[in-house]
Amino acid sequence: MRNSKVLVAAGTVRTGGLSMRHLVMLGVFAVVAVWVGYAFVQEAYLSHKLGSQAADLRHQNSMLAAQNQGYKRDVQAITNGSADEEEARLNGYAKPNERTFLVTTPASPSPTPPAKASPTPTH
Repeated sequence: MRNSKVLVAAGTVRTGGLSMRHLVMLGVFAVVAVWVGYAFVQEAYLSHKLGSQAADLRHQNSMLAAQNQGYKRDVQAITNGSADEEEARLNGYAKPNERTFLVTTPASPSPTPPAKASPTPTH
């Protein structure tokens, strides 16, 4: 035999299921849980977007740094005079006692006139 406890006191009505208070609290907790989940998903999406933007900016910065290095080399060439020499050589100037060679593309062959048919006597 089992010992059984009295679940309700004598003279009280036992109500089954959830009370209205419990349902309201459950609804509030569900709304809060959905709100927290939405905020978490929104933060994760924002973090992903910002990470991809940061990667794009890092890539742009590296490209700009490479361009800046090229500009620095150009400025250095201008300041030490080697750019002037290069520009003069492009314009056909040469140093004294220096051999120069002119490299050109081969001339295109002139078109040959079509051969004229000589009139042949017919017999």
